[in-house]
Amino acid sequence: ENLSGIKAHTIRIWEKRYNLFSPERTDTNIRTYNLESLQKLLNVTLLYKNGYKISKIAKLGDEKIPSLVNEIITLKSEKSHAINSFKLAMLNFDQSLFLNTYNELMEEKSFTQIFNDVFIPLLNELGLLWQTNTISPSH
Repeated sequence: ENLSGIKAHTIRIWEKRYNLFSPERTDTNIRTYNLESLQKLLNVTLLYKNGYKISKIAKLGDEKIPSLVNEIITLKSEKSHAINSFKLAMLNFDQSLFLNTYNELMEEKSFTQIFNDVFIPLLNELGLLWQTNTISPSH
């Protein structure tokens, strides 16, 4: 629960209903998870938190779950890179970095996708940076 952010009760339901995990048990009947089970739990949690239904995750093969997680991580890394580039451009008043980043995104995405996937999260981050006095309104 502490590592995955998923309540222990929910994990137990996933175990019983979907046979996703097979934890070992101590003499006192406490569940313990080996490293492989923990990795699977964290991967299942990431998929679940990214909109996959648990019933669909349960039907995936053990080899498919990590590959889907890698796809999600790669996509998030690309978004994160773009957001960081825009923040750097803003902080340094670097118009060419801003335009280069924007043009790279436009090669693969529509303006609507860029707006929703990059600019909205960027504006949220900028609001928090301003709120904590990390940046000033001039930026």
